[in-house]
Amino acid sequence: MTEALSTPAQDSLAPAPGHWLLSLGVIYPAAVIAFELATRFCASTFFDPMPTIWHAVAVAVVPASNLLVWNRLRNGEMRHARWLVFSNGVAIAIAGLYALLFLPLLPLALVGIFFAIGVLPIAPMVSFWCTMSLRRALAQRLQGAALGFSLTWPLVAGLSAGLMILVGLDVPATATRLGIQWAASEEPMWRERGLRLLRSFGDDDLLLRLCYGNAGRPSGLLSAIVIFGDGLFAPQKIVVSQAQAREIYYRVSGVPFNIKPAPVQNFNRSQFAGFQFDDDLGGTQVGGRLQGLHLVSSRQDGSISGDDAIAYLEWTVEFRNSQPVEQEVRMQVVLPPGGVVSRATLWVNGEEREAAYGGRNEVRAAYQRVAVQQRRDPLLVTTKGADRVLAQAFPVPRNGGTIKFKLGITAPLDIANPSKAHLTLPAIVDRNFSFAADSSHKIWIESKQGLEASAPSLTASRIDPRLFRIEGAITDRDLARTRPMISVERDIAASRVAARLNENESIVQQIVRGSASATETLMLVIDGSARLANAGLRIAQALESIPEGFPVGAILASETMRSVAPAPWSGEQRTQIIALLRQASFFGGQDNAPALAAALLMLEARPNAALLWIHGPQPVSFRDGTARLEQATSRLKQLPRLLLYSVEPGPNELLPDAPWAWGARSLPRTGAIDTDLSELFTRLSNRADTLVIERAQSQSADGLPQGSDHIARLWAHQRTLELLRTNANRAAAVALASRYQLITPVTGAVVLETKQQYDESRLTPASPASVPTVPEPHEWMLILIVCAFLGWLVLRNRQQFAVTA
Repeated sequence: MTEALSTPAQDSLAPAPGHWLLSLGVIYPAAVIAFELATRFCASTFFDPMPTIWHAVAVAVVPASNLLVWNRLRNGEMRHARWLVFSNGVAIAIAGLYALLFLPLLPLALVGIFFAIGVLPIAPMVSFWCTMSLRRALAQRLQGAALGFSLTWPLVAGLSAGLMILVGLDVPATATRLGIQWAASEEPMWRERGLRLLRSFGDDDLLLRLCYGNAGRPSGLLSAIVIFGDGLFAPQKIVVSQAQAREIYYRVSGVPFNIKPAPVQNFNRSQFAGFQFDDDLGGTQVGGRLQGLHLVSSRQDGSISGDDAIAYLEWTVEFRNSQPVEQEVRMQVVLPPGGVVSRATLWVNGEEREAAYGGRNEVRAAYQRVAVQQRRDPLLVTTKGADRVLAQAFPVPRNGGTIKFKLGITAPLDIANPSKAHLTLPAIVDRNFSFAADSSHKIWIESKQGLEASAPSLTASRIDPRLFRIEGAITDRDLARTRPMISVERDIAASRVAARLNENESIVQQIVRGSASATETLMLVIDGSARLANAGLRIAQALESIPEGFPVGAILASETMRSVAPAPWSGEQRTQIIALLRQASFFGGQDNAPALAAALLMLEARPNAALLWIHGPQPVSFRDGTARLEQATSRLKQLPRLLLYSVEPGPNELLPDAPWAWGARSLPRTGAIDTDLSELFTRLSNRADTLVIERAQSQSADGLPQGSDHIARLWAHQRTLELLRTNANRAAAVALASRYQLITPVTGAVVLETKQQYDESRLTPASPASVPTVPEPHEWMLILIVCAFLGWLVLRNRQQFAVTA
């Protein structure tokens, strides 16, 4: 049974709507919606009116409802009149709200009408007018009909539903914009209120877009009120910068903003297609991911000498840029513990060019002058904290252009026992590029001693009696998250060798049995961020390996810092630290600097102490916490040994570029967290003798076997850090590191394109004869090949002589 039927009396009340209503109220808005979805014109020029697919569905209700009402009025069929009025009410609410949202653009639209683009912003207003016209015609048609119900309530219900739909869709965006303004406030109360709002209702995609500078575009009436309300919902109007948005993103999520690709608009259309401004060009931060910049080739070639406890790796990477603008590639690499970059090359016009080594400020100034101002082909490599370097190259040519460079890494081996040593492979922990779909890191490492690999994708093989090889491909996640280890056999009797690099000092390395730096007290600082939520139980399990009586304390780095003072290990001490871990919330991204400063204060009066910082990614250096940490490190009379254990890969911007942090030792995650930490606790608390590597200058090294040149490089690296930590002559440290061509906290490497650029920067590129190469630890292979060839020639000549005779 129908709710209303058309009658001649009803038909005479209102004429059938004309085709102009169909054109302006249905076809016109539908065409504008389709155009916006296809081109994202308004989203890229003003603001995004349809940020989600549900917004697009809601907007499409307007022409759909208008078409339904127009069709019913034309054919006089008034079935289901209640729902017809309801759908018209929904369309009125949606069209009216969008008309208000676009109202500020009306003057531009009227001017733009002469250029054909003005017809787009006025579509919501025209649609609203047509929807109201259809409402009047519908009311006249139904007037006087015996419907048995009032038309008021269906209309009110429709208006309410349309309003609730748009408000509901806009709540996450509004909460995000409001929350980020509160979180950027200087007042702690408002800041904490904003962080709670973002964690509960924030839109991660919008917050990520704000990190890339797209901060001023509303997506609905509520968010427009927040943006243009001039402090209506906050103590004051705050314009949130990119840097603030990135810090807030970490506080909310506990991860760096660039852990994800640059935000992509719905319907797989990039917000930054065609052009993306790079605020971090030439700077010291990796910054955000750049669209169209991909790593397309990566290979690590290396050689290991177990007897010398030395490894040398060359990491060659190539990048492609598909965007129509030149871009800079930046990546942060974590080295093997104690490693140092001893070579850097860049391919210029197809030719491999060696880097020049000099003071850190000098090489950066040269890079910025050539890269940013002249836009030529330089590479810059500098340190980025303990066992980390930042490599950046510009420009990667546009429209499919590529750039290729190589880092040479000298690293000591960790002697696990007298007959075996380990190498941890380097990895990328921060980057502004993406990986091509089929990309992986190709590994090729050789040695004259037996090799093993911890990664299942790497295969160990024996090529001949004196050559062993590790070969395979590994994904970036497997390389960075749980760092693969290469184990090499060594001769127990190999203990003392000499090395000399060019005309530099003779260095003697000896592997002796003795006590490493004794640890009298261990202080744990545990990051309370969300990324360690699954690590608490593992850390508690590792505590079982601490022996009785060994002094241990702990601090949880969280908004409410909690601590357990150092005390000899006992059942009571264990219970207190485990309770500390179990009570931890592990949420958001926490400022670890206050906890580190507190730990340093606790350990000031304790000699031979070690501070173990167990942490996740630290992409932000918080202003207040960092100032407190810097004050403590500069004023305390005694500082502990600093050990860093990163639960997962990521940047570490917290440690200052200061002497106390330069000597920090990074402990790579090579397996399960509890296994790694148990081994570390056992090693720190064990007073038994271990194998210790000592390197020192020697006036005479006659009679000693000749070791790898890399022994001298590691001595120079160690000596440079000693000069810096003891506040000795900084110029002497720069001179030493530059002479040995090493990248240290006070030196860097830069590759420029022309001799004139080097002369202007007062730098000299390294001679190819002075740089290390991959085969260096076993040059005997070349000798064997030459000898075999000569032997073959002699044998061949003898056979020919015998035949002729």
